[in-house]
Amino acid sequence: MASSSSHHGNAEHHAFSGIEPHGIRRKVSESSRLFDVFINHRGPDVKETLAIQLYNSLRELGMQAFLDSQEKEFGDSFISAIETAICSASVHVAIFSKGYAESPWCLAELVLMLHSHAKIIPVFYGVKPWELRHIEKGVYASAFSDYRKKYRHLDKLKEWEEALQSVSFTIGYEFHNSDLRDCKSIVSAVLKEVQRAKSLHVAKYPVGLDKLVEDFKTSCLDELDSHMQCRINKEGKEAAEILGIFGIGGVGKTTLSKELYNQKRSQYTRSCFLFDVREASEKGELSSLQTQLLRELFHYEPPNFHSTEDGTSYIKNCIRRSSFPSFLIVLDDIDHVKQLDVLSVMDMVHKFNNSLVIVTTRDVGVLIRAGITFGYNLKGMNRNDARALFCSHALGQPRPAPGYEDMVETFIDISGGLPLSLEVLGTHVHGRTQDYWQLEFNKASKVLPQDIKKRLKISFDALDSEEKQIFMDVACFFIGKSKRMAIQVWNGSGWSGQHGLETLKNKCLVEEIIDYSDQDCILLRMHDHLRDLGREMANELTFPLRLWGPQHLKSLESKGFESILAQTKGRCFNSIFDRSMNSQITFFLGESDDCAEKSAILLWLQLDVDHKERKCIPSWIPLQNLETLRISGGLLKRMWQSHQQPPSQLKELQISQTILKEFPDLSGISNHLETVVLAGSEWPIQGFSLVQCLGMNLGSLDLRYTVLHGELVSYNGGERTAIKTLDIKNFKLIGEVVLNNGGECSSARSPMRSLENLKISNQKLVTKLLIHGNHCPSLQSLRLQHMQNLIEVELISIKTLTCLKVHNCKHLKRLSGSCTSLLVFEVSQCPELEMLAI
Repeated sequence: MASSSSHHGNAEHHAFSGIEPHGIRRKVSESSRLFDVFINHRGPDVKETLAIQLYNSLRELGMQAFLDSQEKEFGDSFISAIETAICSASVHVAIFSKGYAESPWCLAELVLMLHSHAKIIPVFYGVKPWELRHIEKGVYASAFSDYRKKYRHLDKLKEWEEALQSVSFTIGYEFHNSDLRDCKSIVSAVLKEVQRAKSLHVAKYPVGLDKLVEDFKTSCLDELDSHMQCRINKEGKEAAEILGIFGIGGVGKTTLSKELYNQKRSQYTRSCFLFDVREASEKGELSSLQTQLLRELFHYEPPNFHSTEDGTSYIKNCIRRSSFPSFLIVLDDIDHVKQLDVLSVMDMVHKFNNSLVIVTTRDVGVLIRAGITFGYNLKGMNRNDARALFCSHALGQPRPAPGYEDMVETFIDISGGLPLSLEVLGTHVHGRTQDYWQLEFNKASKVLPQDIKKRLKISFDALDSEEKQIFMDVACFFIGKSKRMAIQVWNGSGWSGQHGLETLKNKCLVEEIIDYSDQDCILLRMHDHLRDLGREMANELTFPLRLWGPQHLKSLESKGFESILAQTKGRCFNSIFDRSMNSQITFFLGESDDCAEKSAILLWLQLDVDHKERKCIPSWIPLQNLETLRISGGLLKRMWQSHQQPPSQLKELQISQTILKEFPDLSGISNHLETVVLAGSEWPIQGFSLVQCLGMNLGSLDLRYTVLHGELVSYNGGERTAIKTLDIKNFKLIGEVVLNNGGECSSARSPMRSLENLKISNQKLVTKLLIHGNHCPSLQSLRLQHMQNLIEVELISIKTLTCLKVHNCKHLKRLSGSCTSLLVFEVSQCPELEMLAI
């Protein structure tokens, strides 16, 4: 700014005289960037015309522009305000009017603007650019002639002349005195430069980032736009929305959010990017983020807060008073809903329309608890992008150098597609020989590099003690293993297995995948670096000791199972061949609750026996704490001896491809059983009812490919089981399915009142199926497949049935029933069907 020359005097002589270029650089580095734009002008020429028009237009777009509002007596405090404004501005607009050079303040400001290195946009208002280059010939000749007579030191005049000449070569905008047209072109140029100056540095090598952004927009922003359009139709306005980006540490959440911020911020009136919210919270520095939010979003310079509560109060007051159209906020790395509350994010979402908040986190549970419904699960890079990123950091080019191809592939393998790992490992080997590459690979394969470990350990440290134990168990034992098996083991250890696993999933530490060989089985998976971290943490513990590494397994191989049970003092999941039993034994040992003893207890046992007939499970195997027992193959006379202590805690019993001559005595343990699988086995036992023996808490019964000599269900009016899932694919019954309870007897009738899912397939003997809602009042899903001789199906008053699927029942003629809640109904490959009445 510059005022009328009538107020200039000796004050002009020393205005900014003490400011040197190094002082400007210091102020720029210390500045809190309070202003976006500084308007350099001579007041009497343009203040009430072009300058004020430009100022108002910029303010309407949410930019902080500096323009003096009235004439002031110049003093040190005002000089300081001008210096701060120049230092903090991202863009300077210099309006060169005919009287511009008559103000030493204008010229002094111009010099400071050049020293700040910020962008200068010249506006030539009744002045030609050449007149700034040739002072002696243009409109500024008279003013500089007066300065030469007035000032003793000509160095300042030379500096002013050089400043004018420097700016004259910059492309700008020309206005004439009588031309006060709309200044939109200048405003657009200023806005573009402010946004460019505020753009965040994203990455040294943004490999694959364009594809990632496009995928984010397709899978998340498009869905959000559709959702917002629905809300427009309903409420008549666009409400602000929140998007979440979640994934493990080092996967690129911050990188993606910075790129989105740079691309999207021009669409919003105000914008703010808050980095490292979690770290600021841990250090007790959330008030600094509150201050940043107030400055950048509300253009308000707050006092020093005594507490975060004071900061929250200031933000809420600003929200109530403010009325700008829209905003964009990015909150990077939050780990608690309270951080959103401290920054009053939800208040802003409810107040301002057509706005967007992007939140990054390692814990998807935070998004769920905050009510954020739109989330993007960011995972590792594909192999091509991983190769390009690693090579860029390691070799300075996006492809392997000749002779390095195989070594590059090995580094990509151990990185697991994690961008952080690719960057760290690539940087470590940059400019090194192939021998050094090999040494670094060998080291990284055994020990996680500290740069990577530090980032990943943040999520581990956020777990409670029980969740840490579960995390280490997955890392040591359960990668690629069944989720259900792992939960059974953890529950047997006295831990909350399901809850702990959900926490690890929410924090992106564990993934679940479907076992493609068994669609009903869910397996656990973990990133290789997280696996290495978990195993490293496990090795640091003395109790519970985990035996999982080659050094542990080698010592176990030479021991029989009986010796292992007696000598092992820690958690161990392993599989060995026991010569004494001539069987493959897979087992899990957990630590005893008695820390003084530090002995192991058997929680999970699988016996794969040969085809020879055996009496029973050896008596030296301790069954009392066993929660899962699986037996495969062979012929057993009985499960265990009468004098053996039975598995009183048993919850799952699986017997597959086994002939059992005598059904075990389940008295005292049957009420703990939840799952029974008798797949592919034969039970030549006369005169007993299977379900009645299995107890009331049984939830799942799998009889696929099983031959049963006896009754499946004995029903005498009392509720005997809580079975929810019954699968009888290829099940062969030598006897009756159900004893009649006083009503009509049919070929297959089930009175199990808790049954929810019933699957019947490959039953050659069943010709008629009758199911009554009174007998199965909870049945929700019925699937009939490959029933070669089934002729009639009648479903009577099954009000709860929502899914009915009939497939490949070639002789089915009649399908009828009253199912009022049916949602899914499929019939296929039933060529003889004559009557359909559902």
